[in-house]
Amino acid sequence: MRNQLFFLISIPYLIFIMDVQTSPSFKKEAKKTIFSILVFAFTYLLLFILSIGLTAACIYAGITVIAAAPSIPTLGLGLALIASAFTVLIYLIKFIFASSKTDLSHLTEIKASDEPRLFALIAEIVEEVDTKFPKKVYLSHDVNASVFYDSNFWSMFLPIRKNLQIGMGLVNSVTHQELKAILAHEFGHFSQKSMKVGSYVYNVNQIIYNMLYKNESLNKMNEKWASINGYAMIFIGISAFIIKGIQKILQQLYSYININYMALSREMEFHADEIAANVAGSKALSESLLRLSFSNFALENVLNFYDDRVKLNVKSPNLYTEQQLVMQFLAKKNKYPVRGAFPVIELEQIKKYNKSKLNIENQWASHPSDEDRINALNALNIIKANTDDSPAIALFEDNGAIAKHISNALFAHIQYTEVPNELNPEKFTEEFIADFEQNAFDDLYNGFYDSNNPIIENLALVDKSIVEIDVQELFSDEKIESIYELAALKNDKEALIAIQNGEIKIKTFDYASVKHPVQETHFVLQQIEKEIAEKEMEIKTNNIAVFRYFYTLARAQNKEEELYRLYAQFVKIDQQYDEKIKFHNTLIETTSFIFQVTPFDEITTHLEDVKKLEPKLKNELSLLLQTPLVTDKLDESIKNTLQTYTGNTLHYFDVDTYDDDNLTVLFSAINHYQQLIVRQYFLKKQEILKFQKALL
Repeated sequence: MRNQLFFLISIPYLIFIMDVQTSPSFKKEAKKTIFSILVFAFTYLLLFILSIGLTAACIYAGITVIAAAPSIPTLGLGLALIASAFTVLIYLIKFIFASSKTDLSHLTEIKASDEPRLFALIAEIVEEVDTKFPKKVYLSHDVNASVFYDSNFWSMFLPIRKNLQIGMGLVNSVTHQELKAILAHEFGHFSQKSMKVGSYVYNVNQIIYNMLYKNESLNKMNEKWASINGYAMIFIGISAFIIKGIQKILQQLYSYININYMALSREMEFHADEIAANVAGSKALSESLLRLSFSNFALENVLNFYDDRVKLNVKSPNLYTEQQLVMQFLAKKNKYPVRGAFPVIELEQIKKYNKSKLNIENQWASHPSDEDRINALNALNIIKANTDDSPAIALFEDNGAIAKHISNALFAHIQYTEVPNELNPEKFTEEFIADFEQNAFDDLYNGFYDSNNPIIENLALVDKSIVEIDVQELFSDEKIESIYELAALKNDKEALIAIQNGEIKIKTFDYASVKHPVQETHFVLQQIEKEIAEKEMEIKTNNIAVFRYFYTLARAQNKEEELYRLYAQFVKIDQQYDEKIKFHNTLIETTSFIFQVTPFDEITTHLEDVKKLEPKLKNELSLLLQTPLVTDKLDESIKNTLQTYTGNTLHYFDVDTYDDDNLTVLFSAINHYQQLIVRQYFLKKQEILKFQKALL
């Protein structure tokens, strides 16, 4: 009773009801989407009327055939004719009886009596946004929030209450005020009647999807009818031909409706953002938007950490405590300021990774870019006084015990060989940082080698005279910018090639703030090719400067031969790397038949092709297994599997049966071959960088 009372008195007595108007572009896209739905409705109605006419004609023809010459053959012919027409009719109306249910197995339902403070916040937002309270509230493990509902054909016409899903990873990443903004955004999607358009499009998509892909029961019915007699088979074939024609029409409608809807969806996001800004302020939503990808990355890192420890029977006592620890660690690494419990990420810090000069509208994007959303929120500049910047996780009762419950539920599906141990926060931090540093390059390099390799062509010809330069200059932010700019240029090039080949259908695009018709794509590509060459030369020049700087240090310590050897080895590995990846791809293609239904004689032929590749694979793996740098951290079970493969002649097929155990060994060898060559490349690169750092 005390909890219920708290829930009631937590709601403010008077709440200002906002008046957020839909923008002209929103109204324009809504009209286009509504028109496309009407086109679908008209087309469907026309197909349905034609189908009824076809059914009536076939019934009449069938009865006429039977009545004209009553006999078993004419009875079969008449019934087959009638059945084929009904097949088309059933195909057109079967979606009415279909429904879509959301999988709730990964969700935990909570009630107001469990979490009164959270429900009080939801009630406050619902009142202010002027929408309905969610039917149910669920918690998930991830960094996300959404509103969902089970739908069927009738949900377009009947009112359906939505459910709210809140990710514990999200709650753990934001302040009270930011969570308020995020939930207001979700409820904002349903606060205006115009948002009903989205529901209609969703259901139209479900109808089209049902008619295109969910035809198992119809196919089984056709098979039964076709097995009755030869006439049925002929007419079912005719109905199948008609249905394929209908499906082609539906595919065209799907593209037409959804291109319009995606444009509306982007406007809906801006609209929901404006509602959220009115509820909680522009800053609360913009700062949370900028942090969520980062917090999701932190949570994924924690999950990957424990994924590697399943064999060690180690699990997390609470993922969300560790998500916070990783966020703090990564914030320090990235030099993000921390306010309260959370890193503050600025838009400029995100933009530094994206140096693209190409601007094209992605017609199939359901959301605008984060940058566009942030700019729109900043333009609104809605400021709220007396904001609550305490961690949102504090809304939960019993010090967030529900977070531990959700964490345990996630690990409950994992099969351990014995009762798993749990790491305390100190031990987790120690092991996580050790893992991170094992798979990263020293901070000295400032990210210069994250996507750049220390490759010096014609190493013997490089000037090795003494160099005096500040090491910080070699890895300055300006030098790192060049790396990002080169990556952006290459991405822009790929996008423009896709435009040139007609894979991306647009009429114009902007490059470097200049609008171009698609006919000028070739000229822009020439410009980009020139820029790529210049940028590659700039980076190559700095790579040589780095080598000369550290060679000077190495010579002073009588270690120049070791540095030279490391660089020479890496050049050799780099030259072989592409060939090895190509060989791995050949292995994947050559063994792909195993995952398909294949005649026995073809299996034997394909396996002969596999056998021709195995000597090279075994030799490559043997060399890798003899390389301490690669195998030092390799799991013993993986070593044993690879040694089993390289040391034995395995047979994969006998008469009419695959040997599953041997195939498991084969595919383990193929997969780990790729992982080991990638790992070897990284470790040789890291070896150079560690050696250089030690020279300072």
